[in-house]
Amino acid sequence: MKKAAECELRCSCELTSISEDKDWVYATYKDVSGTERKIRAKFLAAADGKTGYTRKMYLEPKGVELNWAEQTKYQETWVALNWHLHLPTPKTHPTFPLWDLGYTPEQVYDLFFPNDFRFLCNPVRPAVCGRFGRPEDRLWRFEFVIMPGEEEMEMAGQEKVREVVYPYLTHPGSRYGLKEDVEFPEDCIEVLRSRPFRFSARSCNKWALDRVILCGDAAHVFPPFGGQGITSGFRDAISLAWRLSIACSSNRQLDYEHLFKGWYLERKQQLDKSLASTVHNGDLVNGSSFMHLFIRNWGLWFLQLIPSWKHWLERGPRGEGPTQYIHSPGMPFIPEYNGGLYFPQTYCISLQKNAEVQFTDDVIFAEKKIPFQIVVLLNHPNERDSAVQDLANIKASPLLSPEEATFFVPRTSCVDQAGTCEYPLFRSATGDEFARSALCESRPQPRGYHEMLMWQSVGERRYAVLRFDRFVFATCKDGVELAKAVAHLDQLF
Repeated sequence: MKKAAECELRCSCELTSISEDKDWVYATYKDVSGTERKIRAKFLAAADGKTGYTRKMYLEPKGVELNWAEQTKYQETWVALNWHLHLPTPKTHPTFPLWDLGYTPEQVYDLFFPNDFRFLCNPVRPAVCGRFGRPEDRLWRFEFVIMPGEEEMEMAGQEKVREVVYPYLTHPGSRYGLKEDVEFPEDCIEVLRSRPFRFSARSCNKWALDRVILCGDAAHVFPPFGGQGITSGFRDAISLAWRLSIACSSNRQLDYEHLFKGWYLERKQQLDKSLASTVHNGDLVNGSSFMHLFIRNWGLWFLQLIPSWKHWLERGPRGEGPTQYIHSPGMPFIPEYNGGLYFPQTYCISLQKNAEVQFTDDVIFAEKKIPFQIVVLLNHPNERDSAVQDLANIKASPLLSPEEATFFVPRTSCVDQAGTCEYPLFRSATGDEFARSALCESRPQPRGYHEMLMWQSVGERRYAVLRFDRFVFATCKDGVELAKAVAHLDQLF
C-alpha cells in the first residue's frame, strides 16, 4: 500500500453515515482526532465486520439480511484469547527445570507452543489453538467453548482462563524424566485480548446493493474450525478488486450491479463448500459421546495404517481437485472452454541467467495492472515460436495484452538449457528446489506438491486466459480458440 500512490490508509476512523446518488456514494466518518470528514467514491467496499455500520445500519433497512448458511445452523459462544509470548531464559527464570536438561529458550517455546494449529478434542470442553502472525512476534491464539449455564464475561476472566488453559501448558514431569510437572512461566504470557465471541455459520442474501458492497465478515461469518473466515475474506477481496478496477475505469456503460452480483454468486458457491467442511470439521472434533469418540479416534488411527488411505487423509479437500464454479448469468468465464476453474499456483525458475525459484503467481501477475493474463503452457521450448505467432494475431486491449503473456515449460524438457534463454521462459520447479530456496524461509516445506499441476489442470490445452483472482476465464487448444475467447472477453466488458 505504501508503494501505491493512489492508496491512503486512514486508521482509527468511525463510519457514521452513507448516502448515494446515481453516480456516487458518499461516506461521513470521524477521524482519529474526532473530526468529522466526508469522502466520495464510485463504490464503497465495506469490510467492517459482522457488527459493522454498513450492513447493520445502512443495508439491513434496505433488505440485506445475514441468514443461516444453507442448512448449517451452527451457533456457539467461545472465549477467544490472543497472547504475546516472551521467552523465559536462565537469567530471568533460573529455577526453570528444563535448563538443567540442556534446553534453550527457543526449544522451550517450541515445546509448549508448537508450530501446527491444533484442534484439542477434549470431550468436556473443545478448544483450538496455534501460532499466528509473523514467527518473530510469537503470537498465540487459544479459543475454548463456553458451556450452557456459564457466564460469558466470567469465562473470559483471568481466573477461568487459567483454569481452562493452563493445564495445556503444564507437561508431566515424566516426559522429561523429572518428578515434578513442568509449567510454562505465567509471567512470560502477555494477554492482548480475552473476550467472548459468538461464532455462527451465516451468509448475507446479497453482498452488494447499488454502489455499496460487503465483503469479509460483513458478508459472511464462520465457526472457528478451519481458518476459513480470514481465508474467505482474502478471496472476497482479490476477486472483487479486479471487478472494481473495471467498473471504475471502463469507457463503456457497464451494468455494475450485474457485475457485482456475478461476483458474490461465484463467491457463494465457494463459501457454501467452505462452510460445510468447516462445520463438519467442528462436528468431528467437538463430539462428546462415547461412540463418536471411539469411531473418530480408532477410525483415524486405522486409516493411517494403510499408506494410500493415509495419503488420501493428508490430502483432505485437495483430493477433490481445484474449485470449479458452476456457470450462471453474470459470471465472467466461458464454461465450454473450461472456464471457472481455479488455476493452481506452483513453483518455477526462469531459464535466463542467475534465476531463483519463484511462485508462478508472482511471475504471471506481479507488476501487471491489466486484469486478465495469458499463460502459455508448452511441452518443449521449441514450441515457443509457434505460440508467439498465435499471440501476434491477438489485439491488445485495456483488459488483456498478448505482450504480457507468460511462457512455461516442464522441467524435464529443458534439463540442459538453464541460464541459456535470451527471452523470458520459465520451467517448473520441484518441491526440493523450493525447500532449498530463500523463498522457503519462514514458510513450511511443501508436502504433496506436484510440479506439473498447471498442465494437468488444463489437459491438452496450450493457452489459459486467467482473471486476476487466478480463476480461468478460458482454456484454449490453439490460436483460433484463443482469438474467440478474447473476442468474448471484449464483449463482456
